[in-house]
Amino acid sequence: MPTIKSPRLHDAWRKSAVDREEDAASLFGYYLIKHCREEALAKLKSATVVSRSQVVEAVDTALHNVMDLLEGFWRLDAGGGKQLELALHVLVTEEGQTAEDVQVSPSQIDLPIGYWAWVENYGSTPSGDR
Repeated sequence: MPTIKSPRLHDAWRKSAVDREEDAASLFGYYLIKHCREEALAKLKSATVVSRSQVVEAVDTALHNVMDLLEGFWRLDAGGGKQLELALHVLVTEEGQTAEDVQVSPSQIDLPIGYWAWVENYGSTPSGDR
């Protein structure tokens, strides 16, 4: 089993805007992997008809597609000639007050590529262990 890394927490985020976007996106990725991917994989029984590697692949496809949605990979029709854009913000609060609001998507951060780094850094089943 790989060593699971810890994400860079808000107080340790780097100073430049681009670096802060990346740090905010990585923290989002940590919780995405922890609460979505890992919890879904934990529900598997070892004696299931579908293999674990098939389920890991399916979960990764689904979550990678969430990243594609956030990045605008697909044109999302909102009707009336309008398009839908999804936005992801990482909101840091302290004692109920906003300390920082970082828009992670859409931005210059490539979330679909970031997803695979998050799997390697935070997941219990990195791509090489499937």
